[in-house]
Amino acid sequence: MSAALDALFRPRGVAVVGASSDPNKIGGRPLHFLLKGGFPGGVYPINPGAAEVQGVPAFAAIEAIPGPLDLAIIALAAPQVAGAVRAAGARGARAAVVFSAGFGEGGEAGRAMQDALLAAARDAGMRLLGPNSLGLFSPAEGLFATFATALDGAWPKPGGVAIVTQSGALGSYAFAMAEARGLGFSRFVATGNEGDIDLADCIAWLAADPATQVICTAMEAAKDGRRLMAAIAAARAAGKPVIAMKVGATDAGAAAAASHTGSLAGSDAAYDAAFRQAGAVRVRSIEQMVDAAYAASGARPIREGRVAVVTTSGGVGVLLADAASEGGLSLPHLGEAAQRAMQAVVPLAGGANPVDSSAQIIGDLSLYAGLLEAVLAAERFDAVLGYLAHVGRN
Repeated sequence: MSAALDALFRPRGVAVVGASSDPNKIGGRPLHFLLKGGFPGGVYPINPGAAEVQGVPAFAAIEAIPGPLDLAIIALAAPQVAGAVRAAGARGARAAVVFSAGFGEGGEAGRAMQDALLAAARDAGMRLLGPNSLGLFSPAEGLFATFATALDGAWPKPGGVAIVTQSGALGSYAFAMAEARGLGFSRFVATGNEGDIDLADCIAWLAADPATQVICTAMEAAKDGRRLMAAIAAARAAGKPVIAMKVGATDAGAAAAASHTGSLAGSDAAYDAAFRQAGAVRVRSIEQMVDAAYAASGARPIREGRVAVVTTSGGVGVLLADAASEGGLSLPHLGEAAQRAMQAVVPLAGGANPVDSSAQIIGDLSLYAGLLEAVLAAERFDAVLGYLAHVGRN
């Protein structure tokens, strides 16, 4: 089933329906980004009033496209979208990204128009991202089917982090913060109203995507909780951590979610339990999401939860012991061999974990390095956490 999204994430040719010569307009931005990103496939601006758009030959209609077409980016007024989807499907496109708003989030009339749009996509044999979607991008492949303003100041480098979000703006904030931390990206996708493609579809596809190593998801509500849990479990089975941020935890937040994408946020406790059961790591803010992605993209999974802490502060050691316990980790005592090796470096060091280096290391940081080497040599831990406070600034 996830292979059906290949046309969305790995298209051979892309049409921009409603393409504009102004790279600052919604219809001009994806074309500008595709050219900047060096998309290697066919790029086909559709604009009946222009012979070329941003230096690229333009076409009056989708039917006139000469080469392979897999993906249609649609930047038209809502009433025109269904017709464009039908035309793209007739031309061979297998997926569409719909930027247009005014559908399911816009009341009863909008919901009826969204139902008609989905029917048009199904009749055409197409998968639909959106409507009301910010789109997607895949840096390594030069694919930028998005109008995200975040790309004006934060251009993504290829890497292993994927972001799947319902809210395009929230996801783009997370992307910009992660890019500032130096993270690289495999995919970014904003599902919007989820008329068809939803978070579960995207996570399941990413679970099998060789370019993706860490999956971040931000959601207001899940269309199908069981499918979402199955997708998260598939990612975990593939060795890919899933970092989940669920917003709409309060009554006020749930009401805001309903007006944003038409989502019903549901019980926060139920989501908490589902994330634990499926194996996702739940975070409560964008900052936590970026921190977790940063850690997961550069570290091996902690299998058994055995952690050693080597700290310059006994008080911080207590703080970290509490945090480890609350996180389900264990801090086992060190074995006799490791204790002897540490005491040869710092005689006051014992077998306790956290290991307190005390103030002795201030004049000679090689002592701290010696303690770390003794702990690493023990080979009994999944991870070793070293705390140096502000010593590195001295």
